[in-house]
Amino acid sequence: MKNISLSISISLLLSACGGGSSQNKDELATIDVESAFQNPQELWLTDLGEKLTYIPLETLDESLVKLESQSGLTVTDEYIFVGELGRPLLCFDRSTGKFLRNIGRIGQGPGEYTGSTDVQVDAEAKRIYFAIKGSQYQCYDYEGNFLHTQTLPPNNFYMGGTHFADNKAYAYCNVSNNATTHRAYAYQLPEGISIDSLALDERNDSKQKFLMPFRGTETFGGMFFMQEYEDGTWTSGNRKNNTYLSANGKLYHKDLFCDTLFQMKGLHREKPTAAFHLGSYGGYKRYETSGGMEGKYLMPHVLYNGEQVYFTLFPGVYDLQGMRRKAQSGDLHPSCGIYNFRTGELKVQKKGLNFKHPDEAMPETCVYTLSTDGSWVAVYQAYMLVEARENIPVEKQPEWLKNLKEDDNPVILLIR
Repeated sequence: MKNISLSISISLLLSACGGGSSQNKDELATIDVESAFQNPQELWLTDLGEKLTYIPLETLDESLVKLESQSGLTVTDEYIFVGELGRPLLCFDRSTGKFLRNIGRIGQGPGEYTGSTDVQVDAEAKRIYFAIKGSQYQCYDYEGNFLHTQTLPPNNFYMGGTHFADNKAYAYCNVSNNATTHRAYAYQLPEGISIDSLALDERNDSKQKFLMPFRGTETFGGMFFMQEYEDGTWTSGNRKNNTYLSANGKLYHKDLFCDTLFQMKGLHREKPTAAFHLGSYGGYKRYETSGGMEGKYLMPHVLYNGEQVYFTLFPGVYDLQGMRRKAQSGDLHPSCGIYNFRTGELKVQKKGLNFKHPDEAMPETCVYTLSTDGSWVAVYQAYMLVEARENIPVEKQPEWLKNLKEDDNPVILLIR
């Protein structure tokens, strides 16, 4: 199997480890990344949870998928939805991996969409939204029936990473110009009525110098942008931005630049849940010169399941050409980490994205996403498991592994 963490266009690698202590429930968690960087450790899948559940996706002519870094993947409590470029969204049964149906169809007519990687699932309302153009989305139910075209107000045109939850749409405008500013918005659906907004930045500068897209970073939070202004300062954002997160029926907001995770009420940041202390590795301001970013990290991706938070850290993002050179030479070392709110334990691994498997015969893998019920989601391509099978005693192999073929669909791994 092609390793997902290495299939992206800039060969991004990640990992993280450190230590900590337990805290009171109402205490703000300070995640001391700077200290953890001084004592890096290897990350294991058992750091995410003890229960590992494998779900082989059924392999049929009509259900073939690759599940690489640019694929869309959503796991709910009942279904697994997989989207790939130029293909309809596929729906599999979560408990068995059986292929159930396509959701909608590819096309440009009424009730059709052009691709299924830019898709959001509202697990509470059981609705699926495909971005089709500007601020328009096609809305379907879980059975694949087209419901309506959802149009959000025009100021959503520059939005990134719209998050759908409980028949509401939350969005973050991360690329400002003379018509927009850095602001978060919320809308009541299906009417599209604006119910609140939150200014994240007051700068409204139309003199942007250039915008650099980082394709291939979907695994780590989506299309990443770097924008430089004429005065030499820059800002950044994600198209598929994890600014908004849902966990245990609650909504959270991650501020990319103060690196704090907030509980939300409406669109107001009510209560800080965790603050990431980057120290000498971060601490930069919203607008910083490229020279001020030397040796510092951006934190574009955060996943939170109510008990643990997973985060990624990327160095040198302001220097696109330098990142490419380092990726080609194998000298690019993004990091990721896991913090446990219950125990206060923090682990940061400085080099490499993959988590080790407790069974040494099994291949390493990385966190792909988080299911809507809080399970960590990883992906194995079938051929990797077929290769690993040679080193596993037959009596220890489950039936699905014994029957797996190299060209079968990927296997989903849930960790809880």
